[in-house]
Amino acid sequence: NVTDVFVNVAGADFAHYPSSILPRSKAFAEHGDQMSACLRAAQGAGIRVHAWFICFNATRNNPTLLETFRKRGWRLKDKSGNLLTYLDPANPAVRSYVLSAVRELARYPVAGVHLDFVRWGDAAVKSGNAAPVIAQFVAEARRQVKRPMWLTAAVYGKYPNCIDKVGQDWARWLELDLVDYVVPMDYAATNAQFVQLLRQQMTPSRNANRTIIGIGVTSNEATLTARQVVEQIGLVRRYGFPGQALFDLDVTLSQKVLPVLRQGVW
Repeated sequence: NVTDVFVNVAGADFAHYPSSILPRSKAFAEHGDQMSACLRAAQGAGIRVHAWFICFNATRNNPTLLETFRKRGWRLKDKSGNLLTYLDPANPAVRSYVLSAVRELARYPVAGVHLDFVRWGDAAVKSGNAAPVIAQFVAEARRQVKRPMWLTAAVYGKYPNCIDKVGQDWARWLELDLVDYVVPMDYAATNAQFVQLLRQQMTPSRNANRTIIGIGVTSNEATLTARQVVEQIGLVRRYGFPGQALFDLDVTLSQKVLPVLRQGVW
């Protein structure tokens, strides 16, 4: 009953496909165009493929590329003045670079583009105008990803705290119809924590039917058992959300959780 897969094929500092904008990855060099390979694999399976893109974080921590970003003045600093791997969303050159990559990805026959790290750093760095800047970027990305192709975004689950923390006023994005769905990262070790997040997400967006709940099967917060995943899926349904996204496709999910869900749970 899997309907969609979000495949992480690119970010600000890598591409698993023959990008003319982003640095091509080792995976691409060794195995070829991974976006095309995934699309071929999904043909006839009834599964929609979304290109998952990491926007404002150089997650690969490549020293050479980070130095290039530093020389360009693209990197954010924390409160102590230390350079971060996060790029500055307010920098026009950064925005142009990221949006060009989003536009390039949207040329593939994917069902959608999924934005991750579409935020102003993390709690270590703040800006008074973070939310308007990030909202403007999402609006610009919407112009690159034209409907009927979906534009979705991974977002912090604690709303409205995430507006001040990282500039993610994702309820506003939904109200303005900038994205088709948001995917709150409700990565919680206990059902009580999970329910608290769900309750925060029911009212503010006024678009709960466009909120896909992210369940952290393996995350920094916890590693869930199959039983815990089943319980959290049940809670998502009880609170009326339209679906769940399981993070992420690793050994735990493929070997310990999916076989249980195949028995009719999902």
